[in-house]
Parts: sequence; C-alpha cells; structure tokens
Amino acid sequence: MPPLFKKFALCAAAAMTLALGQAHAQAWPQKPIRIIVPYTVGGASDITARLIADRMAVKFNQPVTVENRAGASGIIGTDAVAKAAPDGYTLAFVASSHVVNKALFPNIPFDPIKDFAPITQTANVQLVMVVPTTLGVKSVAEFIALAKAKPGALSYASSGAGSNPQFFAEMFKQAAGIDLLHVPYKGSTAAHTDLLAGRTQLMFDALASVGPHVKSGKLTMLAVAGPTRSSLLPDVPTVAEAGLAGFGATSWGALLAPAGTPRAVIDQLQRETAAILNTAEVKERLGALGAEVVASTPEQLGDLMKKEEARYGKMVRDLHITPE
Repeated sequence: MPPLFKKFALCAAAAMTLALGQAHAQAWPQKPIRIIVPYTVGGASDITARLIADRMAVKFNQPVTVENRAGASGIIGTDAVAKAAPDGYTLAFVASSHVVNKALFPNIPFDPIKDFAPITQTANVQLVMVVPTTLGVKSVAEFIALAKAKPGALSYASSGAGSNPQFFAEMFKQAAGIDLLHVPYKGSTAAHTDLLAGRTQLMFDALASVGPHVKSGKLTMLAVAGPTRSSLLPDVPTVAEAGLAGFGATSWGALLAPAGTPRAVIDQLQRETAAILNTAEVKERLGALGAEVVASTPEQLGDLMKKEEARYGKMVRDLHITPE
C-alpha cells in the first residue's frame, strides 16, 4: 500500500474508533445500573451510595439500585463486581478497607487494584472514637487511664477483621500502650448492639453510623481520628491531642467498575458522579455524616488506591493483624 493511502487508512480507522467510542458513551446507559455495597445497611458507604444512586437515576433516566452484599470483610460483594460484565451496569461502592484485603487474605479471588477500574473517590470520611455513655469516660485520657487500670478487661468492637474500625483501634492500642480485646462483627450496625449495651467498651466508626447514638446520649464521642480537627466537628478534639503524637488517619469512599469497562463509560460515570457530589445539597448531607467531598478523577483514585494498599499492607504486618 502506498504511504499516502496507508496514512489515510490509519487516520480513517482512528476516526472510526473515536466515533464508536463516542456513540457508545452517548448510547449508555440503556438499562438499570446496580451499585453493590459490600457492607451492611446503614453504614457510611451504604448511605453515600444511596445518595448517589437516587440522583444518578434522575440524571441517566434509568433505575439505579443499591444492593448490600455484606460478609467476609467485603470480599463477597466485591467479588461479584470483579466478575461482572465490564459494561458499566454493575459498580462497587467501597471503603478504604477494600485495598487491605490482599494483605489479609492472600488467596482472595480478585486483586483489589488490577481487577477494578477506578471511577472517583467520593469523599474522605472522618472516623470518631466513641464509648458507651454508661462507661463514665469523658476523654481519651480517661479511657487510656481506665484501660491501664484494667489491662485486658476492656474490649473494642469492629465491623470485621481488616475493617477500618479495627485498624484504627489497633493503631490506638499501640500508640497508647494498652491492652484491648478485639470483638469483630459483620458490619457496623451489628457491632452497635453490644456497644450500646456496654458489652464492648470502644469503637472507631464513621459519624454516619454512630452519630444518631451520640445525639441520643447513648454513646459519648471522645475524639476524631483524623490528623487535625474536622471542620465538620470543630469542637471535638483529635486523638493526637490526648498526647498520642502522630496518630491520625481517615477513611475514604470510592466508586469502582470491573476492569475493562470502556473508558468512555468510566468518564461519563465520573463526570455525573462528581456533579452530584458537588451539589450544595449532597455536600451538606455528607457533611452531616462526617464526610468531606473529594470527587477525584479516575487517575487520582487509582494512585490513592496503590498508595493505600502499600500503607495498609505494612500495617497488617507491623500490627500482626489477622482474619478472625
């Protein structure tokens, strides 16, 4: 083929590929979209996913449903998304604990990074440290003093092995030099029953989950877990302010698709989700839950996931965290 004709053919092929991609993006979606939340109903991830789903349904003029598939530290629901068709109709809404599963469970049936296409980091979520009000503790320092007076007698609740509540509590244990028993549950909501009854004495959890119990007076909020005070909770001190210098971390939420989902679909999902997240109404709703909107690009989320996988993997080894 003469060079001129070859160049023309390549340009025509490129133009056709671009046109097909644009046509696919314009044609999508043509049927209902499902967002799988691999955690229980009522947690920060579930609440955020439902806020997005309700508004996405209006934007796309298609039903957008949220399906909770909790269990096995989020593996069950996430695996369903990893194995779904990469067409944008099955998505996952995960928390930052998603990236730790490879370190905790080397034989999981998917790779938390490679088997997913990042769409957007939705928000940073501030976890708070709460205790049953009946415990009579009103500060982080008082809790540490009580734990040291009764070594091994106090316990902390978590939403499962490898969950953010466990990581934060283990970091707290190490920083404070105290001995606490870990009591894992299948999700935050399940953990609250014993916490409210005083059968467990501590939990780090999202404000979205424990806020109503704090408001009712059944739980006492001692601190926020972030490195600095939250603009959403300016009067609540950080754990670090109790003398645990260097303590500080936040959780995050993210929307993912199966790996191989067309980039045009990923871009459309990111664009519409970011628009939803940046509305004043959604920012206010998420702010009430202790979450600050991020609405990142897919590339920014991908970089975050890789960095967090390395960080949490090191924590699993250093803190000797194992599935229970």
